[in-house]
Amino acid sequence: MAAEIFYGFELLLLKRFQSDLRLWHEWKLKLLDKAGECFGCIDALEDLGDIPQSLWFLSVALHKRQKYVLQLVYQEVKREQEGRLKKSGDTLLSTYLSYHQFTEFHLDSIFKYGEDNKLPRELFKCPNVTYLSLKYNSLDHLPADIGRMSRLEYLALTNNKLQVHSIPYSLTFCRKLKTVLLDNNLLDALPGFLLKMPSIETVHRHGNHNYFKATFMWYHTDVNFRIIPVSGSNDANMDITETLEFWAAKSLIGSKVDFYSDHGVAVVIKDYISDIYDNFNICNYCNQACLASHSGYKVITFKNPYLGNTCVPFQHWACSIDCAKALEVPARVEQIAAARDLDRQYEDFIQDCQKNFIAYFESSKFCGCGALFREETEEVQEQTTHNCHCTIM
Repeated sequence: MAAEIFYGFELLLLKRFQSDLRLWHEWKLKLLDKAGECFGCIDALEDLGDIPQSLWFLSVALHKRQKYVLQLVYQEVKREQEGRLKKSGDTLLSTYLSYHQFTEFHLDSIFKYGEDNKLPRELFKCPNVTYLSLKYNSLDHLPADIGRMSRLEYLALTNNKLQVHSIPYSLTFCRKLKTVLLDNNLLDALPGFLLKMPSIETVHRHGNHNYFKATFMWYHTDVNFRIIPVSGSNDANMDITETLEFWAAKSLIGSKVDFYSDHGVAVVIKDYISDIYDNFNICNYCNQACLASHSGYKVITFKNPYLGNTCVPFQHWACSIDCAKALEVPARVEQIAAARDLDRQYEDFIQDCQKNFIAYFESSKFCGCGALFREETEEVQEQTTHNCHCTIM
């Protein structure tokens, strides 16, 4: 079955209409007038008049997705005529997405540098999406809502501004995720929680800021330099009121359980957790979530090999020195054992090559000038070439 694709121009159109309801009302009436009450198509788009350059995505949508746009118009007009109110949380985007079974989101290069590139929560509530591409969008963080996409298999984040701490732990809830593209971001290592995602088969990580420098610096240092104390962030939103709801959310975040798929967690709590998720650091060892203003430890470990690559660095956050050591020490032991195993494999390879060469050498004869003569049959006793006057016995 062909994939149902949601494109960037559709997202831009719906975001614009949501932010300017008067503009939406104006174009809704225009489209309804030209299409007619029989729900037909608009054959002559020029009859709509000039579409402003600032609404280029409307022009593209009417050419490529006219049926979808008109369906939204008709359904909204019908709802208004029947006097039905929107459900709490319903938006134009959520309504549009609910009409179709989208399986792929192609959202590359939709935001210019400096624009509001916040990704709407409605995107992540689509249950059937397996493919999400967000390349070239200057994203400096990935929303915690990514964890809602339980069927996601492919995630492309190439050419953004992501750092390790801006990729949320909730990504681990995407248990079918196979491919993650993180090329050309601001990573100096991969997020440590990727090691807890056995479904992942491919990770692209090259072209990241200071990635290789960090790799070799930490790989050749003593263990004490792989556990780095870090102070709390002053960028975190500290206006959070520590209500009962807050403490419940904090506990769920620290537990690392997939609260998005838990039917026992109310929708309003899930949305609240998404709103405050970025204000927490999650210990990669114990079940502790700390506000980002609290100090902790950055821990560097290596996986060798990892998905066909050697010497791959991972960065973890730990809430205490004990948790930091519990992460680093076993990883270092595993790294050393893996390195020795690779050394043994290399030595075995060299020995096999030497044995094969000796066997080849012994089955051949060489004349004084170095020319090779291989005995083809028992009858061959002597050979003299026109370039060589040596006699091979």
